This record gives sequence, C-alpha cells and structure tokens, in this order.
Amino acid sequence: MRRAALAAALTALTAATACTEDVTAPGHCPDFCPSGSITGVDTVLQTVVQRDSAFRGFVRPHEARSLLAATLPGVIDGRAIVLLVPVGQRLVVGTGGDTTTGAIVGVDSLRLTVTITRRDTSAHNLTLVYYRLPLDLDSTKTFADLAGAWTTADSLRSLNVDSVYALAGHVDLLRGDSVFVDTLTNRVTVIAKLDSAMAPYVVADSGKAAFGIRVVADSRASIALGSVEAGLGPLLTWFAEADSVAKDTVPRSSTVGVRFDSFVFDLLSPSVDTTLDSTLAVGGMPVARSIMRFALPRLIRDSVQISRATLVLVTARPPEGVPADSFTLSAHGVLADFSAKSPLSPDPSRVATTRVHIGIARGDTVRIEMADILRSWQIDTLAPTALALRQIPEGMEFPEIRFEPSTNVALAPALHVTYVKRFPFGKP
Repeated sequence: MRRAALAAALTALTAATACTEDVTAPGHCPDFCPSGSITGVDTVLQTVVQRDSAFRGFVRPHEARSLLAATLPGVIDGRAIVLLVPVGQRLVVGTGGDTTTGAIVGVDSLRLTVTITRRDTSAHNLTLVYYRLPLDLDSTKTFADLAGAWTTADSLRSLNVDSVYALAGHVDLLRGDSVFVDTLTNRVTVIAKLDSAMAPYVVADSGKAAFGIRVVADSRASIALGSVEAGLGPLLTWFAEADSVAKDTVPRSSTVGVRFDSFVFDLLSPSVDTTLDSTLAVGGMPVARSIMRFALPRLIRDSVQISRATLVLVTARPPEGVPADSFTLSAHGVLADFSAKSPLSPDPSRVATTRVHIGIARGDTVRIEMADILRSWQIDTLAPTALALRQIPEGMEFPEIRFEPSTNVALAPALHVTYVKRFPFGKP
C-alpha cells in the first residue's frame, strides 16, 4: 500500500511540473529573437535634383516617323510637305514580260495616297486640303519659305475624309476619292484623285511633283501622316499614255514613292516659342529632352530597401493641342553622362513612364514612379545617377511640356521616397 501511494504521489508531482502549451498566450522568445523592429520611412527629397538642363534637336521634322499636320487657332499651324520621285519620261508598254518602253505623251489623272496614323476622333468633318509646292523642297524649307503656296487661291482641292468614308464602299464615284480604315491598327488610308491640271506632267522635270497637305475640321484638328521613315510614306500613281511600237497610245499606270517628306509649322502664340530657357523642355519640334542629375543621400544609395519612389515635376508650361496629342513621358536612365549626347540605357529597369494629357494646367504636378530605377542604381554603384526626360515616341506630336527647374527652389523637381531601414539582427 505504501509503495502504491508513493508511486501515485510521484506521478502527480511530475504532471504538475511538466511543460504545457498555452495557445492563447503571445509568443515569447527573448533569448533567440533579434531585437528591434521594422521601421518604414516616408520622406520627400526637395533638393535631390541638381544641374538639370534642356536640349533640342534630337529628331528634326524630316527625320520623324510621322508627318504632322495641325490647325490649332492661336497656337500652331502645321502642314505636311512631300516631294515625290519622278515618274520618268517613258513607261513600259509591252505585255507578257516585254519590257519595251514608250515616251509619255499625256496624263489623264493621278492618285495621291496618304496614311493617317493618328487622328482625334472627336474632330468632325476632318478635311485634307492639298497644295502644289515648288520642286526644290528640302530640310531647310520653313513655313515662311513656302508662304506663297499656302494661299487659299492656290489650293488644288480638298477632301472631306468623314464624308467619303460615309459613302457606300467608302468611295466617292463622282470625284474618284476613297477612304479605307484598318480596324486592327486604326490607320486611315486616304486616296485623292488629282487631274492633270493640278499636277501637270513636265517632260523637262521627268514628272516631278511636290505637294503640301493641310488639315481642318469643325474644331481643332491635329493628325499624323505616315512618313517614309516609318515605311508608310505617301505614294503617287500616274495614269498616263505612252507611245507604243505601233505608234498608238497605250494607257499605263505607274506608282512612285517619296524622295523627301517632312512638315513645316508656324507658331501663332509666344506661349509655344521653341526657344529654350531655364525650364525643362520635353517633346515639341524640333524634339527637346531634359537631363536631370540626382545627388542621392548615401543612406538612400547604400543602406535601405526602397519600397516606392516618385519623381514629382511641376509644369511651367502645359502642352497645347487636342486630346489625341496626349503622349507618354519617359524618365530614361543613361549609360554615361555626356549632357545632350548621353546614350540611353537599354536596361528596361531603368525606364519609367507616365501619360501626359492635353488639358493639364500650369502649376499642376506630373508624377513618375521610378522605384526600379533607384534600385538599379543601388545595385550598380558605378552607374550615373542621371535621367533623360523624353517623349515616347519622339517626333510624333507637336505639343511640348516644360517643367520647373531645380533653380526654382519653391517648385523644383522632388523625389518622394518610401523605404525600410536595414533590420538590426541581434546576437543569440
């Protein structure tokens, strides 16, 4: 009996002193958990951008992938100009592989084909107005140089794109025009018929032809036409007659492409002056870029984990145009800081973008999320902490935006950064 009682007492004591789990109690491991806590910091670096500057001339009108045309009263008047390849003095009159040629003796009509790659769909009665231009077009020509050809009396004809597209088959049987829309790309192909009086064939010029194109609408009008640089340059088809071997005339067609294309413009308001000042200009024509150099605190560059970084820019001059002229603004890292000639980095992690909409006001802010760029600078400590502000794509829009520079202390570019300090792991 005594042994049984002793065994029962030992069992009770063991049960009383055994380790038990209390699932309702908070965890507690002071001997093994590191001390401290995760701390997030949100800060605005007001003077982080230094030595910023703007440069112009990265894309000139005759190098652009679009021929810009715009009629923005009080702002800008832009028109496309095109010089076509000469059709020559002879056309093939043979058939079935026979390459016999005959001299061109007459021209019945021509078809000028252009491709609208961008338009404002809210602009109704979009109309192209055609002009005949001098045959000496080149990259030095300005709007003023061609002033004599822009008078209303000198216009060859006009084509209402919306009206022709509304017709059966999108063809104007009376005037010979046609309009086709590619539903995948939204490109609009416009084919205008010209008679021989509008573009006379001159033997001495071998059939050279040059045209200017203006755009008008019920409201503001702004379009982009495909250029030869984009593989969408204008085409001119001649419908001519040539002498055959039998001395009779044979109707033939011949299509020629572009020898030179560009656009010219007249600035109608001082607010769109292309002269660079202390502000940070982006876009416009000739295309402008701005270089921004960042003096990051060593803490940000070396010792924190960046959660978010937002570049905040204040508009000094908003872009003017139509809604379709809205564009993408890019903050693009550079491989080396050579000022205007700084090569852009091919690394996609060093590119941040945002959309700039027509209609923002002076003093509004534009924000670009660029956390990936800052992280890439943390990884590559030899990379220059500089960005090129640029339009994407360049040379495709007339509007230009300007931002307040770092010299304007009250409105200077700022960097809003959220980061986490390194966790202070303890010693077990």
